[in-house]
Amino acid sequence: MRQPFEYAQPFYNEVILYLEQKWDRPLTDHERNVLIEGYRFGRMVEAENEITILQD
Repeated sequence: MRQPFEYAQPFYNEVILYLEQKWDRPLTDHERNVLIEGYRFGRMVEAENEITILQD
């Protein structure tokens, strides 16, 4: 399986802050970990799609 890239902490902080403000509460450690993994996977898929578009 492909492995997503690691990103700098500010990228994760931005999406964590977004959800904490939207839900009006701090995220649990588990929620933060799931969110970070989802962010990394989503960015990987997005990058692969962009490469595919550029190759066509």
